[in-house]
Amino acid sequence: MNRILIKDIVILSLIFGSIMGLIAPVPILGTVVLFSVLLLSAPIVVLYLIMAGKLDLTTAKDSIISGAIIGFSTNLTFSIFYSIVMAILAVWFHVSSNFFLSTMIINSPLWLIMVFIIFIGVLFAVTNAFSSFATYYIINFIRDIYEKEHPEYRQEDNRGKNDDWI
Repeated sequence: MNRILIKDIVILSLIFGSIMGLIAPVPILGTVVLFSVLLLSAPIVVLYLIMAGKLDLTTAKDSIISGAIIGFSTNLTFSIFYSIVMAILAVWFHVSSNFFLSTMIINSPLWLIMVFIIFIGVLFAVTNAFSSFATYYIINFIRDIYEKEHPEYRQEDNRGKNDDWI
């Protein structure tokens, strides 16, 4: 993985997290949004980058590292945008979709909220690393089936040859 690819991964996951953070305070959509950010953000970003031709998961290590980066950076913007929207709704409009979280965001010191965000970020990194790892194996399984059905498509096996790390 090179720096440009990591920058693209981080930017896309920050955008995804900010969009989900703005949608999450809606009471009906909040659970679905949290589930998608917790488990599905890495496969969504990875599949988008693969479809755009910017990413090719060649090893399991690449998929795990990219999933962890996606999970942590998605959590940062998700938590920041969610906290800001919940504080605005609670203080100015006296509306809360989750009373406990609104109270915690408003009444807790900033350092405690930051420690909580980092702790949850590690959880998001682990779950998204696993989901990116599963996505890697599913993509390779589908690719192998396609290559068995279409022998003329068989490509040179480049797995493990792209090891240019930062």
